[in-house]
Amino acid sequence: MSQSGFINWRQGGILADRYLEQMLADYKSTGILVLQAPLLAAMVVAVWNNIGHATGSLYFVMTLSAFWLGCTDACREIVKERPLFLRERMVNLEVGAYLYSKMRVLALLNVVQVVTYVLIIQYWIDIRVPIGWVMLNLFLTAVCGTALGLLISASVEKSDYAVGLVPIVILPQILFSEFAISEDAFAGFSEFMFHVMPAGWAHESLKEFGKTSPDFLLAVGNMGPLIGFTVLFLLVAYPILRMASY
Repeated sequence: MSQSGFINWRQGGILADRYLEQMLADYKSTGILVLQAPLLAAMVVAVWNNIGHATGSLYFVMTLSAFWLGCTDACREIVKERPLFLRERMVNLEVGAYLYSKMRVLALLNVVQVVTYVLIIQYWIDIRVPIGWVMLNLFLTAVCGTALGLLISASVEKSDYAVGLVPIVILPQILFSEFAISEDAFAGFSEFMFHVMPAGWAHESLKEFGKTSPDFLLAVGNMGPLIGFTVLFLLVAYPILRMASY
């Protein structure tokens, strides 16, 4: 197979088609992943329907939910097929194409989850942000979570380990955020952590969009780090998978 640049796109496409077929065949597990979004949305509606409109805490819960969905979607998707991956690596499987195939299919799942999640909440609650911006924000957040989930999956040898690590990466998103204490209260190491939490950037973006007179350049700019973190997580996963062995 010919290779173009960092990723063998032809091989990646073939792997993505195979992966999608596997997900559709395992309709029970895939169905559970899809149902997570409406269930989370229903719980959000049950709380904020008492108010009827968005708050800063709602924006945070929405971004955290998207990040959590992406991370849980992906955290087992490499480790569960580790023996197959290692066998195919001995032939001609390229890590870049493999990661691309995972991201391509899981991004489709992210789209379904985000659209379902937002539409349910939007129907019952005045989000105060144009729905297109909300969906773009949460999609990028979910994709970032997916990339982190793949990094976790590439780094462990058992699915149980991957599942156990998800809360460990989700909890800091809450602790180092304005949801815990005000931004001014962070200093030193905690301030650094505050600025490297992907969910925090997504939250800041939604908050800006939700203002009466939003600074759209700032709101869009706050989504940029989500793309950066996504690329970073995949770049770290790449050498880990290249060095993987029995």
